[in-house]
Amino acid sequence: MNARISAMMCLLCVLGFSDLTRAEDPYSQRVADPYAISPGLPTMSSGTPELYLSFMSGIAMTRSADATFTDGSGATRTPPVSDFVNGVDYRNNFAIGGNAGVWFPTRDKLWGFDLGMELTGFLWQADVAFGRNNFNQDPATGAGTTTEMQGLYIGPNFLLRYPMAMSEAYPNGRWFPYVGIGVGMHQMAMRPGGSLGISAFCCAPGGNLNVNSIPDQRDTTVGWQAVGGVKAHLFKYLAFFVEAKYLQAHHDGLLTDRFGQSFLTFPTTSDPPNPLFLNQYSSTINSIQVHVGLSIHFDWKP
Repeated sequence: MNARISAMMCLLCVLGFSDLTRAEDPYSQRVADPYAISPGLPTMSSGTPELYLSFMSGIAMTRSADATFTDGSGATRTPPVSDFVNGVDYRNNFAIGGNAGVWFPTRDKLWGFDLGMELTGFLWQADVAFGRNNFNQDPATGAGTTTEMQGLYIGPNFLLRYPMAMSEAYPNGRWFPYVGIGVGMHQMAMRPGGSLGISAFCCAPGGNLNVNSIPDQRDTTVGWQAVGGVKAHLFKYLAFFVEAKYLQAHHDGLLTDRFGQSFLTFPTTSDPPNPLFLNQYSSTINSIQVHVGLSIHFDWKP
């Protein structure tokens, strides 16, 4: 009887050791970590592309820029005024946006760097305050209006990152710095902000959304941007990031009520609504944007 029990115990030990050896074998079908079969760090062939979806908000700092009016409006004044206005001051304001992209694990082929690409889009305000002579105020009469402006950028970015703190749990890095560059659609929407700068959300029943929607006057051109930032994983599939962007585009069809001639009353009772006076100008719009946000990351298992 004791001999039979001893034989059974030996058989169980042999089976258990065999099962443990098979579980530890990186080529076993039971392995849970898809990177465990790699002899080293994940590469293009052994790693997997990493998709992400991000949401962000922050501040847009639009730099002062010269304006050149192209409608000849300066010659209509008595006495005539110049059609060139230097140093128009755009307000700093909020920005909000998002992006979707993918990283490719190319670090073994590019000296430790990964390549990526994304589609990004963001919206910001860049109003010009009431009171700039010959841009949105008539210096002779004091009549004028805030010029409400809204920017929109949508375009692809081509990215480069350097993964840091790689581990089994974070094979593409726990955190990483990144840089990129892109070209896309740069659009500015404009309108007079109302009598002496009254906006859609302040001081007047109905606001001037009842008179004129800001997207009604738009100018679209090609812009480019450079981006740099740092992203760190809070959890395996959730990351926090902060990034800065430099954005530039030249517009030939920007608009403002140069001499405060638009007569906007609230609520409007005229049919059709009170006419707008809009003077066209060209300018280069430069902005620095600082965004913070959260990214959701996904594994793409081929």
